[in-house]
Amino acid sequence: MELRTQKTVIAVAAVLSLVLWPVQISSAFGLPAHPLLLHVPVVFVPILGIAVLVGIAKPSLFGTPLAAFAVVTLAATLLTVGAGEAFLESQPRLEGNPKMKDHEGAGETVRFCMVLLTAALVGLLYVKHRVVTTILKVLAVLLALSAAGFTIRAGHLGSSLVWEDQEQLTESSK
Repeated sequence: MELRTQKTVIAVAAVLSLVLWPVQISSAFGLPAHPLLLHVPVVFVPILGIAVLVGIAKPSLFGTPLAAFAVVTLAATLLTVGAGEAFLESQPRLEGNPKMKDHEGAGETVRFCMVLLTAALVGLLYVKHRVVTTILKVLAVLLALSAAGFTIRAGHLGSSLVWEDQEQLTESSK
């Protein structure tokens, strides 16, 4: 496939992935979807962050593969956040829990960072002006670091919620 066609496909896929924003998958294979889906962005977002940092050292890496990976990561992130919203609706006991609010906020931040990071990386496919390219690269690094950091935070808070709940169940059964 020609490079210009690849760039167009990636840009269109990035825009189309935004259709996933309101999607709330509640279950997959009879299990809650959020715990199943979350593993994709938990792995992909930090890898994307590292790839963006490596791209600073080797600018030729800012290109179609990195932008395409960002689109896939964005789609997985959007589905995961939507599944988390659906999961929360099915767990009224978590409503109002401060740790849950922090987890939810971190997930929302990852979603916004991924949208903006993907836009910056797709923009780099098209921009040829040196100053704009530099600005997009700086934004990409900042957004990649933010997305990775908030992914780690959301994962830590989410796992704390699950394991504290398990500990409470174990304590109450004694």
